[in-house]
Amino acid sequence: MKKFLLSAILLSGLAVCAQDNIQKSLETFEKAFQNKDYNSMKELLAPQFTVGVGDSSSNEFYLNGIFNALPALDSLQIGKSVASKNETSVAVHFFFKGKDKKASEIVFTEANKILYVTYFDKLYGVARNAEVKKVASIPFEILEGGIAIKIKLNKSDREFIMQFDTGADGMALNPDSAYKAGVVVTKTKSASVVGGSHQVQYSADNTIYIGDQVLKNQGLVIFPKSGAFDGLFGANLLRNFITRVNFDTKTIDLYNFGNYVYDGKAKPLVFDYKTGLPVVKMNLTFEDKKTVKGNFTFDTGAGYNLIAYGPFNHKHTLQNSLKTDYTSVNQSLGSITQIVGGAIPNTEINGNNFPNVTIALQEYQENNKNWASADGSLGIELIKRFNFTIDLLHKTVYLEPNKSFRKPSSFYLSGIELDFDDQNNLIIKKIVNSNNEDLKRVKTGAKVIQINDFEALDLLKPENLKKLKEHKEAKDFIIEQGDQSMQISI
Repeated sequence: MKKFLLSAILLSGLAVCAQDNIQKSLETFEKAFQNKDYNSMKELLAPQFTVGVGDSSSNEFYLNGIFNALPALDSLQIGKSVASKNETSVAVHFFFKGKDKKASEIVFTEANKILYVTYFDKLYGVARNAEVKKVASIPFEILEGGIAIKIKLNKSDREFIMQFDTGADGMALNPDSAYKAGVVVTKTKSASVVGGSHQVQYSADNTIYIGDQVLKNQGLVIFPKSGAFDGLFGANLLRNFITRVNFDTKTIDLYNFGNYVYDGKAKPLVFDYKTGLPVVKMNLTFEDKKTVKGNFTFDTGAGYNLIAYGPFNHKHTLQNSLKTDYTSVNQSLGSITQIVGGAIPNTEINGNNFPNVTIALQEYQENNKNWASADGSLGIELIKRFNFTIDLLHKTVYLEPNKSFRKPSSFYLSGIELDFDDQNNLIIKKIVNSNNEDLKRVKTGAKVIQINDFEALDLLKPENLKKLKEHKEAKDFIIEQGDQSMQISI
């Protein structure tokens, strides 16, 4: 009985102490707001504090924007507080000089640091406590390995085919499509690409129509045309909606931000968003048993499994640990870097393990070593094994294994990247060695029937693929291309 009473007294004392700390924080918060002093307010903020869907690294930008946009704060009226397991929510009213009062919640962490302020979120179009509902369902197709969505732009009646690219912090159009969309260039700016950055033309105040949703005041840059797409966009969706991509149904469902309760089985994966792109943690295991941890951009616009950027490759001497299957170059808006590629025994992301995944290692350039904001990029070929949901407000992605989860990985052989499709046909995915004369007759998408004595289906067994890779002499391929059959030796 005495122990119980003592515990009750201690808990009561801790609660009173917490309330006193919160009261002092609110008084400091009020003075900082009145003085429009970010540095004084910064001391009160939890490490995970954000305004709207922004990142903590942008807090100074957002809060100074609020200070400058609002009239002087006259006072902060403090109301009822409600404590839950890990948080305390305090009801307040902001009284601005000459304006109506504004209701808000200021939510504190267990350590009595401010987690968020609902009034600040509302100023940036986010209602944290809103009921989350589906607002649109957008069909997509897989085009040239990427997610293709149709949208309309500005006053044009034309439909534009856009690549949904979570590795893009904005929107890009090719020059012809920009002209047809009535895009007006307003300035030039620097754009990041793999290997560096380039000056590009920029246009502000564009309008995107996707499904029945309208996104106004959208900026875009003009990039050279690439493949069948008119352009690409990614953050335009992520910053406005909880975005759920389902590769089984080929739909993208959009939900309003709010008090999102995930109803699936996947373990939440919190990502970093300091660069304006989702960056997730991954573990890579190499042939010599070396295991490295890295931060990889979650990039549906990248047409591969994995690429490790030059600085990360150099730091961990990854090239010494990789059995090279091919060498090539990566070109991005004129930036050319050497690439070596091969397969690694295991790749792990959020508890999901994938064997024998192909990876590209970018060369390290001493005179261009500070461009990379991540260690590499996780591409569409691994991502599409999951149906995924990105909730930017809570910086969380949910990865749900889909029908392709156990699909065999692609592999390199004799200057070709080969992959099994959904019907277990072995398809030529990419031709890496463009100097081989026989390969110049072969097109991507052609079906491989047999390699040496192995029929295509035999190569679903890892031991057979290993034997074939260890065969040093030229390999004989039987290939079906269109209505023709050919035999080549590589």
